[in-house]
Amino acid sequence: MISATHLLLIGLGGGVGSILRVVVAEARPAGKMPWGTVAVNIVGSLVIGWVLARVGPATPNSGHWQAFLALGFCGGFTTFSSFSWQTLEQLRQGQIVSALVHVLISVGVCILATWLGWRMGRV
Repeated sequence: MISATHLLLIGLGGGVGSILRVVVAEARPAGKMPWGTVAVNIVGSLVIGWVLARVGPATPNSGHWQAFLALGFCGGFTTFSSFSWQTLEQLRQGQIVSALVHVLISVGVCILATWLGWRMGRV
């Protein structure tokens, strides 16, 4: 069970990440290509990889940093970072087919779901 401290750290990190995501998006408004979002996704993926490589497996001491930085900050900054990390873990474990299915479902089905939600919202 996740502790109240970890939930608080995740919330604080998520708040910081979300605010920073808006600042980056405002600094580079979307045109034909949403470069602010692309930048956020790349930086968030870089940060979550670095954090999880540096912090390593969860321990009582590292757990706070994982909660704040990986789950909170990166989760608020971009959920794409979690997707990227999970896919990398599948590839590292030799689960190539699972990783490909994960990518296809996460990208393809989510775009379809977004379109469906948009259509439902227009009714």
